[in-house]
Amino acid sequence: MSQRNGLWLSLAGFILFASIGLAVSHGSSDALDRQIFLTSADWARTYPWLMMFLAGVSYVGEAVFRIVGATLIIIALLAARRYRAALFVFVVVAGGMLLCWGIKAVVARARPELLPQLDLVHSYSFPSSHAWNGLVFYGQAAVVAATFLQRRWRAPAIAFGMLLALITGFSRIALGVHWPSDVLAGWLGGGSWLVFCYALLLAGWDRSRKGSQP
Repeated sequence: MSQRNGLWLSLAGFILFASIGLAVSHGSSDALDRQIFLTSADWARTYPWLMMFLAGVSYVGEAVFRIVGATLIIIALLAARRYRAALFVFVVVAGGMLLCWGIKAVVARARPELLPQLDLVHSYSFPSSHAWNGLVFYGQAAVVAATFLQRRWRAPAIAFGMLLALITGFSRIALGVHWPSDVLAGWLGGGSWLVFCYALLLAGWDRSRKGSQP
């Protein structure tokens, strides 16, 4: 992905994210949200084994695990003298968490109460921090891992990271603590932030490379 394409892609994602936010603020997504929420959660709750799996995935997606995981990745990258990659991980994970928290506070959307909530939550609903930060964390981990893998293993590594992010987001609907639009917006916002930071990393690499040329 080139620097320019990455920036344009992240801009498109943020525009879609903002569109969902406006729809949520005006209540125009409420009917569709309710229908998808009830259909998805009711279906998932008919399978106890699936709910146990989703609850486990959601638990691993808590902030404490993301922070510890990102810290370990940064330490490993610093030990390997991959300073630019370490900076990327710090900025994308820490910045993503702060940005998501700020948007939550501004939108201040209430959590769904149509079904019993199977997780203890106290924050606002939009966007889903599990969906946003899960995509950011698993995405950056997959991107960093791909740099150490042979070319044929890079796409599977990134696809696996995205799959974990998708399952994490869906788990929040099944547990009854997020509207579908919260999760979709989380994926879009987190993905756009991840691509934006990655594009900036490429831009910094290009500048340093050009600066080193005679």
